[in-house]
Amino acid sequence: MILRIKPITNPIFSRRPFSSPDYIASHSVWEIPPPTTVAGTLGDALGITIPTNESSKLLGLDKLSEKLNEKLTEPCGIPFSITGPLLETEGRYFVPIGEGVFLPVQYDNVKKIAVIGDRNKAKLIHGTERRVGVSLKRGYNQNEEKVGRSGMHYRYLVSVYEMVENEKKRPVLPNYVYKLTGCQGSGNIQQKRAIRFGGEGGIAFLEINRSKEEDSIFSAMFSPLSNLEQGCYLALSPIPLIPKHGNSSHISEVTGLEPFGGPSSVRGICDERSCKVKVVRMGLGFSEVYKSRRPQILALPQGTLLEVSDKHGSNNSKVLKVLYSLGFASLLKVGDELCQD
Repeated sequence: MILRIKPITNPIFSRRPFSSPDYIASHSVWEIPPPTTVAGTLGDALGITIPTNESSKLLGLDKLSEKLNEKLTEPCGIPFSITGPLLETEGRYFVPIGEGVFLPVQYDNVKKIAVIGDRNKAKLIHGTERRVGVSLKRGYNQNEEKVGRSGMHYRYLVSVYEMVENEKKRPVLPNYVYKLTGCQGSGNIQQKRAIRFGGEGGIAFLEINRSKEEDSIFSAMFSPLSNLEQGCYLALSPIPLIPKHGNSSHISEVTGLEPFGGPSSVRGICDERSCKVKVVRMGLGFSEVYKSRRPQILALPQGTLLEVSDKHGSNNSKVLKVLYSLGFASLLKVGDELCQD
């Protein structure tokens, strides 16, 4: 099944909370929707509710994964997972290849891999625009209405995208497209549905359909929950890492790379000159159900290249398996030459 999210307005995927009288920060945004945002949006569209009377390390993400599996698949032994995203605009798909850069991609039906286009011909660039908001508070004359907080304005950023082609730029608003792996269940959304997406009242149309996946770019998309073949892969979403001890952020001292062959499998984010391994810190979002912010994790960012060996193992961490099912560590199989020195 294919999940397609079509933003109506420029989306906001905050990396840090907005500044306030109690919290001073420089607002920044993610280039693509965090997997927890997508999973929560999908759960909301399907009418999934999460009980709050049960403790959870991930503040409901494990329960959300279970209920998405129940709603969208049937018992058949195939693990449910969300895989993606591909960015879709003007009839083409784009994938992350560097910080803020997305390149067109096509499927090679013979080699069964994705072929990434030339960055000098066409590319999608992520940027930001600054907006001004008014902080609200509840309660006015003992009522529950929200009212403006006296003197409190704040600045925030929204994501914008530009298509760069033939030395010309034009604004676009791409769709986010995901593959839902599992059996063909009964949770189909028959028509487009407008639903909250991202921050600051963002809205998007959401639809699920049973588009043909074979012999298309979707058949080159994989989750670590499946058996990965040997070869070169591009990360479409952040790859979660958990320190083995303390606050270490070096890839040799974390767990989470076992499904790919360990730390030696990481090539990094590569350009025409070199490759660089980058580790970022990211939060798992705010739980609207628990009214609390989830913990932070370490991650390899989207656009990271991995060379999966034939001796890769698996990871028994329940936390990582939940994150994989919700879209973390989504991979696109690409040509082996991209992972070569």
